Amino acid sequence: MAAHDTTTMTLTTMTYYLARHPSWQDRVRAESAALASPAVGHDELDRLTSLDLVMKECLRLVTPLHAMARRTVKDTEILGHFVPADTPVTVSQHFIHHMPEYWPDPERFDPERFAEHRREDKVHNYAWLPFGGGVHKCIGLRFAALQVKAVLHQLLLRYRWTVPAGYEMPLDYRSMPTPSDGLPVRFHRL
Repeated sequence: MAAHDTTTMTLTTMTYYLARHPSWQDRVRAESAALASPAVGHDELDRLTSLDLVMKECLRLVTPLHAMARRTVKDTEILGHFVPADTPVTVSQHFIHHMPEYWPDPERFDPERFAEHRREDKVHNYAWLPFGGGVHKCIGLRFAALQVKAVLHQLLLRYRWTVPAGYEMPLDYRSMPTPSDGLPVRFHRL
């Protein structure tokens, strides 16, 4: 599941949200086209800042792993409840990523949340954690981001895509969040 499926789900989510928000699709396409090269390296991928904003917002809205299992390392108290050391706990990134106290209008697609002038993800150290946090943070997060941006860059240079008007992606959460209807996206060659 790690790496392959999480990357696939991130690409699926980005495809969906860019189809639903054509102005963002145009914005990231213009950024990709400005690189003037289909074969891009790490430095060029780092210049795709709008695509990075979209990726972060999609990871917030539909976190590929919606919860993490952990154990407490010492006796602690959570919201007035004693939790002894070595107790299994679950941290729900999905829940945290939709908390209105951290994310204004949390269900709205708003990639600008991650822009330097807002940085809503910095309101708390663990407000945004699609790759986990602390010492157990995913070691592949940088590679995954480069891979996702490289694939989307190629798609943006070749296609415009849409979903049916009013379509909302239904998610099946039995394992990882996946579109339960296969995601009816239509690609149009540029």
